[in-house]
Order: sequence, then structure tokens, then C-alpha cells
Amino acid sequence: MIDSERDARPGSQRFVLTPNASLNGRQASFLMLGIALVMAVIAGSFASMGAWLVLPFSGAEWVLLAYCFRLGLRNCRIREVITITETLVQLERGYGTPEQIYRFQRAWVALDWTESPIKGYPSRLSFRSHGKEIEIGRFLAEPERAALASELRKILFDSK
Repeated sequence: MIDSERDARPGSQRFVLTPNASLNGRQASFLMLGIALVMAVIAGSFASMGAWLVLPFSGAEWVLLAYCFRLGLRNCRIREVITITETLVQLERGYGTPEQIYRFQRAWVALDWTESPIKGYPSRLSFRSHGKEIEIGRFLAEPERAALASELRKILFDSK
């Protein structure tokens, strides 16, 4: 998902990129609780018939599922903030708070958008400057990445 806003300074633009997260933490907790209840009922019924060995495997399966949900929810919290001013292009990347910050001089930055030669594979959008290349919007859907590339190209190169 792409949110765009203009700053108070003239010629300044900010883009906030986030993945499309259709499930938040609270909803995931309720879902995991529901799955745990269903698994407990099924494992309990098998244990009552004498197949008690189902219980630890059912618990281990739920723990693995909870771990996978946690990884998925963590990846949905990633944010990339692109700030473009008259002299600077800045990319902040992190989970909730900026963990990595990249700065490029606007006059020297190049926007590189390459489509994959293999059908069905995602394109690649990146900033390049002085031998350094940083990919942006890895988690975006293909139409969103194309729209972002078009908007960035318009702002970076057509307004000069």
C-alpha cells in the first residue's frame, strides 16, 4: 500500500510504503485461539479413545503454526518511507521504526525499474547512485510498484 503526502516545504514529497496486511495482531490472536480450541477438542477425543500420543504432536503442531503466524505478522509491520526534497532523496526502512536510513543526492540519483524476463516474476525497483543500489517496495504488488515507479519518475525527473 502506498500513502503519499506533501510536506510543508515546497518541492518536498513523502511516500509511505507498507504491505497489504489484512490480518492485525488481535485478529490473529483470536484465530490462533480458535484453532487451538478445535485442535484440543480433536486431540482430546483421540486421547479419550486411547490414542494419547496425539496430544504432544497436536501441541507441537500448534506451536509451529503460532511461530509461522508470528513471522508473517512481523513481515506485515515493515515500512519504507521515501522522502524527496529539493536536494535529497532519503529512504527509511524498518519494522515500525526506522532501522536503516539511506540518503542520496537528488541530482545524482537514478531510478531503475526492470521488469523480469520471466513471466510471473516480480519487477525490481531501486534507487542507484555512486555505485550503491537500494531496492524499494519489494513487498508491493506489481501494479502498485508500477504506479510508484511512474510517480517517482515524474517527481524526480520531470520537475527539474
